Amino acid sequence: MSPRWIFIIGCYNSGTTLLEQIIHQHPSIAGLPNEGQFLTDALITPKTVGVPRLWAEKQNLFRFAPDEKSDEANKIKQDWTRLLDKPQAPFAVEKSPTNTARTLWLQHHFEQPYFIHIVRNGYAVALGIHDKILAVYGEMPQLLQKAANQWARSIEIVLEDAPALSHFLEIRYEDFTANPKNVTTQILKFLGLPPISSEITEQKYTIHGLHSPITNKNASRLAQMTAEQQKIIYARAGKLLNAYGY
Repeated sequence: MSPRWIFIIGCYNSGTTLLEQIIHQHPSIAGLPNEGQFLTDALITPKTVGVPRLWAEKQNLFRFAPDEKSDEANKIKQDWTRLLDKPQAPFAVEKSPTNTARTLWLQHHFEQPYFIHIVRNGYAVALGIHDKILAVYGEMPQLLQKAANQWARSIEIVLEDAPALSHFLEIRYEDFTANPKNVTTQILKFLGLPPISSEITEQKYTIHGLHSPITNKNASRLAQMTAEQQKIIYARAGKLLNAYGY
């Protein structure tokens, strides 16, 4: 029997990895050994087309019409399903950031999946994307502008597509880190699953090389932001920053 897929979507540096690590521990939810985009040759990745962590720069390569690429969808399901760590589990979770661009396509081909969208402060996210790319790949023109666009465009696409999604839930990183037990319980209720032990949300997790309890990392990130960086990010993402109260 094929599992019901749960797609965690959202921009890079928004808490998708942490969220996946937590709900994957539910006995009814299987997972993959890596992001699904790296586990099939039916999908391209941003890095292979020169836009690491910046798929919005070439969004047409990642945003599919619902009824196209049927063969690729079947190949992806086969590739992912055989790698699940709990073959009998009724659910499976996947968290490739590029899935944010193709939720309608995933819904069409993956039998009414669930989508959980996590949103984090756009200033913190843009700075995180900027610093990660800078550390790994070096400087590139207008890098912070592109990072801000990645955050904004990710949310814009989700807001465009969400009304047509049958099972959609949006949460905030800030709420999740403030009360992980309650938000996790909310997510599992959305999935029709019983809650998990509070010990799971009280343990430490390793994210981007940092091993720590679940905490909101925004303050330390924003404390480093200069007035010029704030201006650059707001110029692209101001409308959504205001809408979400950041």
